[in-house]
Amino acid sequence: MHHPRSAVIGVSLTALLAMSLSACGAVDSGSAAGDSGRCEPSDVTLVQSGRGLENEYYVAVNAGARAFAKAHHARHYQWIASNGDSSKQLSQIQSILAKGGKCVVLNVDPNESSVLPAIVKAVDKSGAWLVTQWNRPDGLAPESESPHWVAHMSVDGVPQGYETAKALFTSMGGKGSIVALQGILDNAPAQERFRGLKKALKEYPGIKLLGDQTAGWDRTKAQNVTQTYLTKYGHRIGGVWAASDSMGLGALGAVKNAGRKGKVKIASVDGLAEVVRAVRDPSTGYVATTPSTGAAQGALGMSIGYAAATGRIDPDKEPRGHRSFYLKPLPIITRANASSAPSPTDTTRLDFKNPWSQNGRPIK
Repeated sequence: MHHPRSAVIGVSLTALLAMSLSACGAVDSGSAAGDSGRCEPSDVTLVQSGRGLENEYYVAVNAGARAFAKAHHARHYQWIASNGDSSKQLSQIQSILAKGGKCVVLNVDPNESSVLPAIVKAVDKSGAWLVTQWNRPDGLAPESESPHWVAHMSVDGVPQGYETAKALFTSMGGKGSIVALQGILDNAPAQERFRGLKKALKEYPGIKLLGDQTAGWDRTKAQNVTQTYLTKYGHRIGGVWAASDSMGLGALGAVKNAGRKGKVKIASVDGLAEVVRAVRDPSTGYVATTPSTGAAQGALGMSIGYAAATGRIDPDKEPRGHRSFYLKPLPIITRANASSAPSPTDTTRLDFKNPWSQNGRPIK
């Protein structure tokens, strides 16, 4: 996703998100679980694990996963919420694996990178199938660990942080001071997005970063942190950069309460519907976000895992770029194109024909 933005600017958001997703047309009727180690489609249990459906991003993920399940007439689909608790997430997964065994397909956003090795171990032991999103420890990858950890996908946060920061700085006339809200510091996307912000700061010497602090991807925490910053720095703050839209909305709440709506500019990452609406409205001061990838990640993750479980693909025979990859890059959302951005939960463009259709570059 470090490709130059010019490569995608000419393509509409709608077209870029018109996805041909995954997999699994006819499955050989001879590939029953009993004789090949793979599963009959009717035996597969699809499980989506994330933090919680109070977050719009996970609502979109759930919509994509459900759309895949419905398209494949899957009888067994469930969403499990970790609520930001890594030990809870692991115990939920272990419990499901104990009941469902090798015909479980898990699409998991690990709460923290540090919980992933235990999840991989549990999946490998049970013979089930795992696709992961976003977070993984350095040096741990599907292609070197296990065929049952089928794939890991993410969105390169560096260009997201960089492009949204540049939009923020441009809206400020290239001068002034900002504060930044970071995500969970153990999360790869939080680290990448913040690197993108720092990259942009180097190119805009007129912009000063007064302070940065984690708000844990949480809207309420972000509002509290922003209120503290506004009390400390007052009118010196001309902009807020947030590593997620949830935190950006928290910042917007604090800015409104301080009577500075529209005067303090805000940019963030994720493409939540509420933020896209705010970007359309110049009175909010919200200047940029990124397109939502939630529905695509839910559908793609299920698609890839299902293809492995039913014998459509053999993970060991797939190239590295199918095992660890970034999704293709998309242009950021600004007021210029916000009206054409599809709803984050729109699944009408998902047709499930090619599990690798949205692969960008491999993750190193």
